[in-house]
Amino acid sequence: MPYYVVKAIDASGREVTRTLEAENEVQLLSFLDFLNLIPVKISKQPEFLGRFRKTLHFRKIKRKDLIDLFENLHLLAQSGVPLGVGLWDLAQDMENPAVKDMLEDIAYRLQTGLSISAAMQRYESTLGAIAVNLIKIGEETGSLDKVFKDISEHYKRIEDFVSKVKQALIYPAFALFAVLGALVFWLLFVLPRIAELFATLQVELPTITVAVMEASKIFKEYFYLFAAGGLLLTVLFFLLRKKSERFRYATDKLFLKMPIISMILYTFNYAFFSEYMRLMVTSGVSLFDTFQIMESSFNNRVFKRAMSVIREHIASGGSINEGMKKTQLFPALMVRMIAVGEETGGLDSQLEYLAQYYYNRLDYITQNIAKIIEPLIIMTVGGIMALIMISLLLPIYDLISKMGTRF
Repeated sequence: MPYYVVKAIDASGREVTRTLEAENEVQLLSFLDFLNLIPVKISKQPEFLGRFRKTLHFRKIKRKDLIDLFENLHLLAQSGVPLGVGLWDLAQDMENPAVKDMLEDIAYRLQTGLSISAAMQRYESTLGAIAVNLIKIGEETGSLDKVFKDISEHYKRIEDFVSKVKQALIYPAFALFAVLGALVFWLLFVLPRIAELFATLQVELPTITVAVMEASKIFKEYFYLFAAGGLLLTVLFFLLRKKSERFRYATDKLFLKMPIISMILYTFNYAFFSEYMRLMVTSGVSLFDTFQIMESSFNNRVFKRAMSVIREHIASGGSINEGMKKTQLFPALMVRMIAVGEETGGLDSQLEYLAQYYYNRLDYITQNIAKIIEPLIIMTVGGIMALIMISLLLPIYDLISKMGTRF
């Protein structure tokens, strides 16, 4: 769809510049009229540049914005106000310009005859594939208010988890960087001076001291090279994760084997799986479509591939729990509970219990993560500092002993 850069005058008389997407200039002029904008200059933009600017603009929409948005949509659906009118009014109250632009566009599409799900489909990358599909089901079943509430509650849970993890990691991260900073200071400034002192005194150095001094010498001499190499490797790592699917899968698999990190990732993805599957099942989405949508929604490539395996197993006539067993990714208790839910017809209640269990477990982990990480940091960095101190004290002890024998 073509993109246009429009300079226009708004209702208050100010000149504004907007990048808009429209099928043709007729639709563009109709949209501008809907926005109460008087065009001054319209120029067509290359599609790749328009897509890039659109993506960059709507990245400003964060999870907190989506929570507020779906909460407001829930209230709007309950009030009985026509969605097109309500969305326009809602857009005018939005502080985030990206959210405002999105809502205005959706309101316009509704006016042209599109359904709410079709209008929101254009913003699937921002709203989430599962949210869009749930809205489509809610529209068909007449339960949009419930769907909006479910989506809002789900995003609240994720946001709560992410904020708790960040808060829990503040102290360990500060402690780690403080101690590493002290370690770098010792290696760059303190140890070289002490090495010069030992050389002046012509002290015979033990092997451990020689090794530490050589390490300090190399680190100081090639410090900028180490720093540049570390930065380059970091950039290369993230670039490969973005461009190479094989590398992304390999690193995601590695993360699932790392202590502490694996515990967080497994628990979060189990909660994500249970919660999203519950939302889809209760909304009436077919199992095949459920796992197809979930496959596109998982960020972890190992779990993404597992959704594909389960989907193919279901397509061949198998059950969910058998597909989960094939992936060898899910705990036996979880598989057993889903098997019971399938046999008794209470899959939604089993999934609700599992989702609550794993979210509670996540909550416990985030509250205690600092207590888990702190001893590891202390042991690792303390061990390095102890090695340095021992390497310094040994020659000093020898020097004092020799001075004692002379007197």
